Amino acid sequence: MSPPAAATSLDRLATYHPALARLPFLPLGRFPTGVARLAGVVPDAVELWVKRDDDSGGPYGGNKVRKLELLLGDALSRGRRRLVTVGGFGSHHVLATAVYARQAGLELDAAVFPQPITPHVLETIRAASATGVRYHPVAGFAGLLPTVAALRARRGSYYVAPGGSSPVGSVGYVAAGLELGEQVRAGACPAPDVIYAALGSCGTVAGLLVGLRMAGLAARVRAVQVVDAIVCNRGATLRLARRTARLLHRLGAPVPALDEAALTVEPAFFGGTYGLATPAAEGALGRAAPAHLHLETTYTAKAFAALCADADAGRLDGQAVLFVDTFSSVDLAPLLATAPPPATLPPRLAALFAP
Repeated sequence: MSPPAAATSLDRLATYHPALARLPFLPLGRFPTGVARLAGVVPDAVELWVKRDDDSGGPYGGNKVRKLELLLGDALSRGRRRLVTVGGFGSHHVLATAVYARQAGLELDAAVFPQPITPHVLETIRAASATGVRYHPVAGFAGLLPTVAALRARRGSYYVAPGGSSPVGSVGYVAAGLELGEQVRAGACPAPDVIYAALGSCGTVAGLLVGLRMAGLAARVRAVQVVDAIVCNRGATLRLARRTARLLHRLGAPVPALDEAALTVEPAFFGGTYGLATPAAEGALGRAAPAHLHLETTYTAKAFAALCADADAGRLDGQAVLFVDTFSSVDLAPLLATAPPPATLPPRLAALFAP
């Protein structure tokens, strides 16, 4: 059977229930993202598939595009012109928000905190700087609260939670669950027994939990922790999923009760520090490369490392397994070519580029 025809995430939500067409929405991505079989990566007893959310958008891909369609739509519907958000120095969320804010004619202030510095982190900072984002670097987490509070207090500001993980943003991954249900029904892929995804700010997994139920899929979700457990944990994910479901219910859509038992959180691949490139993540990068999977060591390689470990141990034998690739595969070269010199960055960030 043919895969489902292209449609916006709002189309999918409205197909589920017409009341959801009232959600403020700004089309940004290209959907559905593909599903593909991966051979030779894990033992043959496992049927491994990938959901290519790395290819979700033209100027920038990854999982943030789905969230930003709802978040930027909401900001514009409220007449807001300035976004405020939070992330690490090399945050993909900050980069994605900066790219699409500029496309929508919105300004962005980003409070950013330290993380282990790698060439990829430096590249991400420079790419985001090409969009005109205003960085507000802090020395540590203690500086985030007052910095964000001051930015949010400015007239016309709209707060985008870390990772875009609010109930509004998580609706983007409710639509992803519905999209996957369409692909299963069209024969583009089998109904997965288990889905692996990175668990950072919790919105991707929370939305999926709701969307899978709405789509009638009974997959288990194996969420791989990549952020400190104080903010990234099973309880926080389920609370966000419930809030997301309540948002849809208030709009008039019938939302099935969550299957909370379907969610497990795997903490063993975090590494203890946000952004730390662990040996397991580095190994997963090498294992994924021949399959042309675009991963990085902060999020997706850790999730893929957990999947590979479970597959190698025989825990996934006889199952259809889906990996959600949430890292953008879009080449950053065009942004980097227009990025201002690092010396123009705030001093705390400019110092990272010193020889």
